[in-house]
Amino acid sequence: MRKIKMSWTLMVAMLLLTGGVMAQSFGPQAGDKSVALRFGRAVSFGDMYYEVNGAVNDWDGIARNLSWPLENTYSTSNSMTNMIGVEAKYFITSQIAARFNGSGAIVSSPAADATMVTGEARVEGEASYPGTFVPGWEMMESRTTKQFYVDLGADYYFASNYSKVNPYGGVQVNATYGQMEIADGFRGVDDDGEVIPTYDTRRGEAYGLGGSIVGGIDYYLSEGMFLGIEIKAFNYMYNAKRVFHQSGMEAQDAATHNTAFLSQPVIKLGFRF
Repeated sequence: MRKIKMSWTLMVAMLLLTGGVMAQSFGPQAGDKSVALRFGRAVSFGDMYYEVNGAVNDWDGIARNLSWPLENTYSTSNSMTNMIGVEAKYFITSQIAARFNGSGAIVSSPAADATMVTGEARVEGEASYPGTFVPGWEMMESRTTKQFYVDLGADYYFASNYSKVNPYGGVQVNATYGQMEIADGFRGVDDDGEVIPTYDTRRGEAYGLGGSIVGGIDYYLSEGMFLGIEIKAFNYMYNAKRVFHQSGMEAQDAATHNTAFLSQPVIKLGFRF
């Protein structure tokens, strides 16, 4: 009799355990929210130093042609250790989710004024006698860079034969903005004791605006945690760049129309709650 009771107890426990496992919901439900880190290759317009500073530093004082502002070219140098932003989703239904991707950075370095030689006392006949030469250093430019990107869109989740596998497709509006500003500090004095004139603030900026069709798969490791992969099946961006080399000069402009297919793959680590 005791064996029969133990057997029934074991069967009930197994049924409860099985029922609990079957009751788990790995797919998204209406009202759910998710947040994910995105890993891949960051897109940047921040590398504009030579173009912004070119007109005042080139030997002939002529601003060179701007490089093409490419934003979505294919790359083989992706790194999954490079976090490029955060993705947030809100599930309107169990199959439709509104999404937001974004990131940004502002880096600023102040100028340092030139410090000129304040005096020197050399020993006659000695080119460099220790302790008798007072050094100086040149001016350092101030530099500020800004970089932002935002994606807004919606995804549709397709039915799957596996509860942990959730494929989806979606559409996005994509926007990117970058800026660099360079300004001088005190440049010092010349051999006649006159203050060396400084150049005005130079600035360059670029932006991209377009849309894309994306596809991806989320694989749930547990009810609230998933890994995902995503790629832009089709991506169009209009990218423009404008550089103000000096006050009084016309701005220099460049623009491109960029179309890419199966580009910008990313890996995601996310949580649903």
